[in-house]
Amino acid sequence: MLILPILLFTLPIDPSVTTVVVDTVPPAIQDAATPAEPKEPKWTGSVSLGASIADGDSDTRSASSTADAEYRRENDRFKLGFAWNYQQDKNATPSITQRRSLFKAQYDYFFSKRTYGLVQASAEADKAADLALRTTIGVGAGHQFLEDEAWIGEGTWKVSAEVGVTHIDEDFDVAKDNDYMSARAAYSAAWTPNAKWGLSQTCEIFPSLEDSDDLLIKLDTRGKMALTEKMFGQLQWLWTYDNTPATGLSRTNDIYALTIGWSF
Repeated sequence: MLILPILLFTLPIDPSVTTVVVDTVPPAIQDAATPAEPKEPKWTGSVSLGASIADGDSDTRSASSTADAEYRRENDRFKLGFAWNYQQDKNATPSITQRRSLFKAQYDYFFSKRTYGLVQASAEADKAADLALRTTIGVGAGHQFLEDEAWIGEGTWKVSAEVGVTHIDEDFDVAKDNDYMSARAAYSAAWTPNAKWGLSQTCEIFPSLEDSDDLLIKLDTRGKMALTEKMFGQLQWLWTYDNTPATGLSRTNDIYALTIGWSF
């Protein structure tokens, strides 16, 4: 019984033979055992600019700008937005026919993968609507139905909806100032069918909780076409409906803007 161990022990060792250690763990198992490094949160978004000049029979100047940014982490999200539109007709009185600016901010905290609570605020001025300043601040809840996911046809979708309450304060240049509590309902949808095209729309509806005649609706629709990896062309339609506008002014206002933008 001891012959085999003795023979193995007494066998000569060839120094020219190199000992090779073989890793017996398959690569697939190694990759699965190595945890992926979490992605570092960062700001993403876009900035777009556009302008036009007409001389001769007409003497007009117009300019438009939009900017959007989002900072997404596992449990929360920050969103910022800015829009500015300007139009001047030197043959008209007054010469500045449109000057609108909007800034908005929102913070979302996710209670689950899809559902979140929110705090939002905005500030807006619109010369054509006699609006010196409209501020809103509110709270609510939202649900992210889709986030860069497939839904209908090809491409990816982002779809969310929100409800809440908002305080609205309106200061007018001529008309009587106004402030009231309002409900807020909103949705956001973005479709990217491929790397070339994109279509998005956001809508906010503010029905007053104090006066049933007070109703404010804001709609922002955009179509994008990629020009390079970072540069894009954008056609934007801004539609606003105010059921109780300043005296003599229209309930609806439309702004169309064609701009060139850069994403980050």
